[in-house]
Amino acid sequence: MKLKNLDQEQEFIRSAEPKQLVAYVVNNRFSAQAEKQLIKRGITEASLFYIKAYGLKEPAQVEVFRANRPQLVDAVLESAADPCRTIALLLTHGEYNTVMKYLKRHDVPQYTERDIVWSGSEKAIISHINRHRISMFAKYDLIMRGNHNIIMLVIAKGRLNEREKLALLTRGTYEEVNFLIETQSNRKEAEKLRQMKMIRFNSRKKVEQFIARRRFVQEAEDFFFKHGAFSLLVKYVMHYQIPNGQEMILKREDRPEILSYLSKHWLCEASEKLLLKRGIHAEIKAYIKKHCFHDEPEVHFVKRGNHREIMLYLANHSLCDEAQRELIYRRNNEEIMYFISRYPLADIAVEALCKCGSDTAFDLWMQDLPRRQNGSEDLAFASAKAVFHRPAAKTKNPAREFLAASPAWHRL
Repeated sequence: MKLKNLDQEQEFIRSAEPKQLVAYVVNNRFSAQAEKQLIKRGITEASLFYIKAYGLKEPAQVEVFRANRPQLVDAVLESAADPCRTIALLLTHGEYNTVMKYLKRHDVPQYTERDIVWSGSEKAIISHINRHRISMFAKYDLIMRGNHNIIMLVIAKGRLNEREKLALLTRGTYEEVNFLIETQSNRKEAEKLRQMKMIRFNSRKKVEQFIARRRFVQEAEDFFFKHGAFSLLVKYVMHYQIPNGQEMILKREDRPEILSYLSKHWLCEASEKLLLKRGIHAEIKAYIKKHCFHDEPEVHFVKRGNHREIMLYLANHSLCDEAQRELIYRRNNEEIMYFISRYPLADIAVEALCKCGSDTAFDLWMQDLPRRQNGSEDLAFASAKAVFHRPAAKTKNPAREFLAASPAWHRL
């Protein structure tokens, strides 16, 4: 049965099961406003079936482009009755990355708008903005060009998307950002922009007073991580114990401040992995001079195989059992000898040494055994067992000869 009016259509769309929606649209089309409600409901199967069967009127097309749902965007473009008009709507309302992907896949004709923007003529651009609704490409380009009069007109005439607002907050003047905030009807959006304006323009003291009382909203916090003063960022992360805060600090481009931070703070395991993934020698050096890694990053650090970094690390820290084994498997005799001279070997590292360690490294470990043993017979017997499980060397091994003459090995 066909629904009689908009209220019935909207109520049906809100309450119907997905299968009921699909069954209804097989034989019936919604009004323009109800189409918009259908897209907002977010049931992909019903929306796709409807678009392929009937297409969408402009309000619902705009809703699809703003929602940035790739399947629906493709379906709308394929079923468009007026492709040029639909592409224009996509350029005006679509999400930036989606539009760029579409432009790369299809041969989209050049628009005169681009020529006007690139001309740089303030009079021509203002005239065009007053007569037409400009695309997001033009808005972003005009904001980046920095002409105050044009930017104020762009803010007044068209709703800016997140990318355009961020560009304005990053590059715009105090007056332009203030005007942007004044045009916001949504209180939450206005508060977010006020916080971002404070990060950009206010003194460090005022920002510090703010973060002592409360935390930024999510979008403003992301902006703060990228553009806030580094010293305040460190205080903010520590004050609110932000889980991924250390990773955000490492992604900053403030090299001297990052090196100072690494020398003073022990990173969490995830941040240590990021530090090693970045692979910047100066940062790793600053960190390992003062701090040791967690076990898993430590194993990865040894596997990376940077000799200078490993030697510096061993000068200050021992290794976990698995990292010791990886060190032996590297077969770098200088590193192995240096480690054995400073630290005791774990059982799995001893096994690795027996399998692939050099004779000089093995002899050094055996010679150093009395100091490590401290009266432990178990260690002595384990050491003897290690000797007799080691492949026979081509040259004489004093340690092997000594233990062969000792009754201790008979008890193994």
